[in-house]
Amino acid sequence: MCFRSGIFILYEKSGEKVMKKNIPRNEEVFDIKKFGRRLILYSAVFVSISVVCFPMLYILLSSFKPGSELVQVPPTLMPVDWTLENYRELFKQQDFWTYFRNSVLLAVTATFLSILLGSVGAYALSRFNFRPIIIFGQISLMSYMLPEVLIVIPLYVYIVNFGLADTLTSLVLANIAFTLPLTLWFMKSYFAAIPMALEESAMIDGNTRIQAFRKVTLPLALPGLVSVGIFAFNHTWNEFIFALVFISSDKKSVLPLALVRWMGQDTIHDWGAMIAASVLIVIPTLIFFLIIQKKLISGMAAGGVKGG
Repeated sequence: MCFRSGIFILYEKSGEKVMKKNIPRNEEVFDIKKFGRRLILYSAVFVSISVVCFPMLYILLSSFKPGSELVQVPPTLMPVDWTLENYRELFKQQDFWTYFRNSVLLAVTATFLSILLGSVGAYALSRFNFRPIIIFGQISLMSYMLPEVLIVIPLYVYIVNFGLADTLTSLVLANIAFTLPLTLWFMKSYFAAIPMALEESAMIDGNTRIQAFRKVTLPLALPGLVSVGIFAFNHTWNEFIFALVFISSDKKSVLPLALVRWMGQDTIHDWGAMIAASVLIVIPTLIFFLIIQKKLISGMAAGGVKGG
């Protein structure tokens, strides 16, 4: 049996007591089991990150390789001859900036409208116990369970009847129809967690309900708004099925659709330009996430202070 004190350790063995000088408190005893568990955990994390990041790193490095190096066997990780020829060929052969502009306009518009409509609808679901509103919310959630393949044809019929075929407006409406249900119910849980007393205090101070919603509730729900914004932007930016069905002209194409159309029937004509385009497509998503990540962190901090 062992008793520790600040100065000595008392050992008792078979009735014999032995006093030994204690180890200083600021010195930690090496724990081989704890070290082994941490080593296994960190190794697993490193392997997982490597598996996820290696394809992106390989694509980025390959975009700077000449065409002959892209198809050589065995392949190389680092370019032997660094070149920007793939990017020059991309802008020379394809109307890349038109597709890029269309994608940015589509993603920003659909994301903004999805957040706007979703936050207003979610606020109504969380604050008003009105049965038709609750039924509408449940139906909207059920619609999100349907895959895009099942809803694309009914949506296309409506798009044609309203004269919106082959327009970016049709893609905006289609993407909102797919992202809005999740936005609605995700934000409903955020608004339901915000006490009504905060809004009532704002209305006692002379604010209307809309002003209380804008000044009190929305700032506290900022992390939720950022989260659904990331989801809506990422989905709209990478969406392909709606664009394939609704868009027929090349000038209205978005980047995912343009990438497919650059391929031939049997093979890809220019691997270098395709890889360069893939790199450029990823950059806006990374920039959007880095910008909005700061809002997410600041919103969580502000919500914690105000909610407390």
